[in-house]
Amino acid sequence: MTSDPSARTAVRLRLALAAASLLVFAHGVRAAASDASASGIADAFRHLSEHRVTTRNVALSDLGVREPIVLSAPDARHELYLPVPAGVPLSDATLQLDGGFLHADGGRETLLVSLDGAPVLARSFPQAQGDAQARIGVDGAPRPSGFVRVGLQWASVIDDRLCTDQTAIGNVLRVAPGSRLSYRFDPEAITDVRTAWSALPLAPVVAISGRHVGEAAFDTAWRVQALMEREGRAPVTRVWPAVGETAQVDAADVPTALRAVPAFAALAAGGDVKLSDAAMAGALLTLASRQAFAPDVVIADDALRGQTRAALDALRTQIAAVSPAGAVAFDAWRARVFAPIEQPLAAGEIRVAHLPGQAAIVVGDASAAQALARDWRAVGLADRYVVHRLDDALAPEADRIALSALGGEPRTLDVLGRAMWDASFDLSAVAGSGKLPDDVVLDLAAAPTPHHDGDIASVYFNGVLIGSKMLREDGKPETIVAHVPRFALAPTNVLRVVFQRRPDGGCEARSQGYPVAVLPTSHLTLARAAVEDDFIGMLPRFATAASVFVPAAYLDDATEALPRLARLVNAAGLAPSRATLAVVKDGAAAAPSGPFLAADVALQQEDARAQWSADRLKLVDASGRVYADVSGLSNLAVIDVAHSNGATGIAYRSLGREAPQLPATLRLVRGDVALVASNGVARLFDSRHPGEVVTDSTRADVFSRRLPWLVAAGIVAFLIALVAIAGIERRRHRAKDGER
Repeated sequence: MTSDPSARTAVRLRLALAAASLLVFAHGVRAAASDASASGIADAFRHLSEHRVTTRNVALSDLGVREPIVLSAPDARHELYLPVPAGVPLSDATLQLDGGFLHADGGRETLLVSLDGAPVLARSFPQAQGDAQARIGVDGAPRPSGFVRVGLQWASVIDDRLCTDQTAIGNVLRVAPGSRLSYRFDPEAITDVRTAWSALPLAPVVAISGRHVGEAAFDTAWRVQALMEREGRAPVTRVWPAVGETAQVDAADVPTALRAVPAFAALAAGGDVKLSDAAMAGALLTLASRQAFAPDVVIADDALRGQTRAALDALRTQIAAVSPAGAVAFDAWRARVFAPIEQPLAAGEIRVAHLPGQAAIVVGDASAAQALARDWRAVGLADRYVVHRLDDALAPEADRIALSALGGEPRTLDVLGRAMWDASFDLSAVAGSGKLPDDVVLDLAAAPTPHHDGDIASVYFNGVLIGSKMLREDGKPETIVAHVPRFALAPTNVLRVVFQRRPDGGCEARSQGYPVAVLPTSHLTLARAAVEDDFIGMLPRFATAASVFVPAAYLDDATEALPRLARLVNAAGLAPSRATLAVVKDGAAAAPSGPFLAADVALQQEDARAQWSADRLKLVDASGRVYADVSGLSNLAVIDVAHSNGATGIAYRSLGREAPQLPATLRLVRGDVALVASNGVARLFDSRHPGEVVTDSTRADVFSRRLPWLVAAGIVAFLIALVAIAGIERRRHRAKDGER
């Protein structure tokens, strides 16, 4: 080491220059990294909503098919309608058929599968038994109807050389309930409210501001969920992301560029993540991960808008600290994506919001919810519109309603062995003036067949056979009139007409079927009926107007109460569009002035067949005799027809500390007291007419109304007869006097 002072100075100078160079280089690296990070954050927000497709799997079991579909020899046909978003292109669509076959009676068997009427697969089964699985690609063209129509045709021929019956009980095909349609679609292709509703999954997420909501938000949410339940969906209630909540996050949903922001970095850990601050809640909203939070319907009230604004503002502060350019990109993205949720809605307004990979319907009040009903949904051809007023389309005093107005479109069916035509409608759609369905009038026409076998038309109302007739074969219209018995009515009704004829036999070539037409003049007649104090008797009352009473505690636990109320409303047959919500304060009693549905509330001047206190239940009959007295019950609920304050309605009360989860299939169709468990109705009671034969009070009431007119007509006829007899006697006496 040198001792020269000048040399040491030179060394120090070189070291200082080197250190300075290193500092400049490090600063440049950090600046470049910062610029890259800023650019990455901005790009991430510009492309956050791109290339986010939704994947769906729709199994037959999800649509209510619980048992295998069995197609028997010699010829059987079956059609399945699998829901898809209406008018939206599909990608990677595949139909997976699961099942098996039996080939015990020999001969040859053939399965033909068609999609939307076009044959796509034909298979034979030479083995004695085996697997009938098939995987079929599905065309991705948009379906305006909102359904992929799957046709299954099964044919069996035992021996081509014999002209005999080819029916074989051992040659069958089974289609398993696990058969499913899988597809993907781009949510950005959804441009209006009607399409957004058709794109709802079978278990749609309804988002509310929190576990406690205001009365207006609760009123809107139960109506939306009731509409979903009525159409076979199972809505899930979730709260809006807030500080203190826990969310399940997939780390793969967090873009790498956004992990420079602390809120996104905290979510990138994945798993169950607790939202420790508002910025993390904003990051969760931004990602809209299906696993963590992706709403299908948003009940937008002031509380939800305030939470959204606070969370996104906190997130923006963190983004701006990391990247000012990223904050600018975030502002543009936020205005485009969250404006439909953040901006206040006008009264009756409904919107569509496009979150990343998700299209959500934004509803603000009960008037807007009414636009989602099936009768009015078709007009929702915009991404936002305002409902000022929507009334029932049917005339309130109509005595006849065309079946085409109830979903039963007139059409022609080709009948080979069996064909079905059906119409489904809510009772509230026809009972608005207190009338009930009386007669089904079907105008039909059938074409002749070579062997004049004829078609048999059987009419079913909610599975009850109400009429049947052999049709003429001259192609001319004829009429079937089938009375609808009162006991067959239900809140949601299915009218089904089954056409059957004997298939062609022997060695003749099988036809493709012979046409039978359901004509546009087919209709449903209505009549006023005696309204009894049972579940069926409440249907015409509820169809006119009703009050829904809930305790204030329901608003404090909305995530649990909303599904319960929605299913209870559908089970009782109450029309959401004609109902009014009333919240009863703790310790108070409801005072109804008309038909009512009371859920877990006390009633003024209550007179009911079910008496409940603490954990004890008493059931009394019409004479006041106690026929059931049980305590210690739990996981049960009692639903009964009650009287209060001079009004009649239905009361619901949970038994025990834990209320049952009401099943989606719950229906109250007879009796006046029901004990309900999570798996359905545990026991039904008819305390007014225990053990009596069921009579058709609708028809009896029609006769009773006509009786005074019949009596009057009889008296008039009798007087006319007396006058005629007197005239005859006078003429006879005059004739005798003339002879004298």
